[in-house]
Amino acid sequence: MVTPSEGGARRSRVVQLVLLEGSRLAVTAMIVAAVAVLTYALIRLGVLAVGPSSSIPTMLGSGGLAGLVTLLTITLSINQLTLSRLFGSPDSLSDRLEGTLDFRRSVEELAGEHESPNDPGDFLALVARTLRDEVDGLAEAVEGGESAGEFEPFTAAVADYADGLAEVGGSDSTVDVLSMLLGPAYADNMTVALGLQRAHGDELGAAASDRLARVVDLLQAIAISRQFFKTIAVQQDLARLSRRLIYSGLAAVVAVIYLTLAYTSSSVTLPSAYLPVVVTVVITLLVVPLAQISSTLLRVATVSMYSVSVGPFVPPEERSG
Repeated sequence: MVTPSEGGARRSRVVQLVLLEGSRLAVTAMIVAAVAVLTYALIRLGVLAVGPSSSIPTMLGSGGLAGLVTLLTITLSINQLTLSRLFGSPDSLSDRLEGTLDFRRSVEELAGEHESPNDPGDFLALVARTLRDEVDGLAEAVEGGESAGEFEPFTAAVADYADGLAEVGGSDSTVDVLSMLLGPAYADNMTVALGLQRAHGDELGAAASDRLARVVDLLQAIAISRQFFKTIAVQQDLARLSRRLIYSGLAAVVAVIYLTLAYTSSSVTLPSAYLPVVVTVVITLLVVPLAQISSTLLRVATVSMYSVSVGPFVPPEERSG
């Protein structure tokens, strides 16, 4: 028997897959399959008319084609949005590159490494391992001191947080890396760290003070990484969406034109026995571009909603998610 808590966990996992972690092609396929099954069932039940006197030609010939033309406009807008982030003057591109290199150098200095990985998952894992080492050193440095009781919950929470982030090492998906960074955990830890730094900075020894400062720097590096990886993930999703819309939109336009021409003023050139299947296929093809837009924008909107904050200010919506 499935307990309520297990059922809730499964529903939460399904929602997470649909909104964020699941393949966008799989989510699109689910939407398209549901529309196809519903359409065919309604035709067979007689709820939808597909015979010679139906409104199929008018609906597809005007509304369907107009909708597909609108999708072409959306595709162009998506391309412009994506390309606007890729193009720039030499000065702006140089500043962007230098800023990225400075950030990587600061992380390498904190980690004591000569170079950091280019892969987002491995880079985040390096930051997480370094954070775990620093927070362990902080726990040892303050052990036995007057403020040890205040530091203990913080060091335990950050250690758990770092262990979770370290699991993304070797991941081949930027979205998987980003999903580990969503939510308010980094901001909560940063707020506590800054509070401890202000409250006990003067009384801490040199070793503990240095460790705490490095923990703060690493939490800030996680905040920056989160925003940068979000930019990469959204750009990749929009670029894939643009390409897929071209393919599916072309197929849908051709199918709509062919089916519209199959209807005359008083008859249909196709055998009536085939009409339910043919109409279902054409309507399904017409829905594919919309399903692709829906599945992609679901993830883009989810990522945007739950990664709005760049510092210790966290909107209630991000915290509740």
